[in-house]
Amino acid sequence: MAALPPVVTCCSTKAVVSINPIKLATKDALQQFKDVLPYLLLGVLIGSFIYGFIPSAWIAAHAGADNPFAIPLSAVVGIPLYIRAEAVIPLASVLMTKGMGLGALMALIIGSAGASLTEVILLKSMFRMPMIAAFLTVILGMAILMGYLTQLLF
Repeated sequence: MAALPPVVTCCSTKAVVSINPIKLATKDALQQFKDVLPYLLLGVLIGSFIYGFIPSAWIAAHAGADNPFAIPLSAVVGIPLYIRAEAVIPLASVLMTKGMGLGALMALIIGSAGASLTEVILLKSMFRMPMIAAFLTVILGMAILMGYLTQLLF
C-alpha cells in the first residue's frame, strides 16, 4: 500500500492515510473509460453511417490514393471539423475500407486534430487575424505535408 504524507490533525501530525494503488488505478481507469466512451461511440456511429450509406466508389474517386487533390482537400475539410482522437479510430477504419487513401486520411486526421471551428472562434477572442491566419496556415501545411509523406512512404 502506498502511504500519503502525514495529515495534520488536531492532536498530532502522525496520522497516515493509506490508499490501495490497485483500487486507485482501477477507479481512474474506469473514469477515463467513462470520459472516452461517448466520443468512441460517436465515431462508431459516424463510421457506421459512412459504411452503410456512402458508396465506396464515391470515396475512392474523391479521396482515393490516385487523386492528387485528395490530400489537400482532406486537410481543408478536416480543419473546420472537431474530431476527437477517440472518434478518429473507428472513422479511419471505415474510410480506409471504403477506399480513402492513407495520405488523405492522415491529412484529415491532422487537420481535424490541429484546428477546429470552435478553436478558431476562441482564438479570435485572444489574437488578431494575422496570428490566426498563421496558425491555420501551419496546420494546413503540416496536414498536407504529412499526407503526401504518408502517401509516399506507405
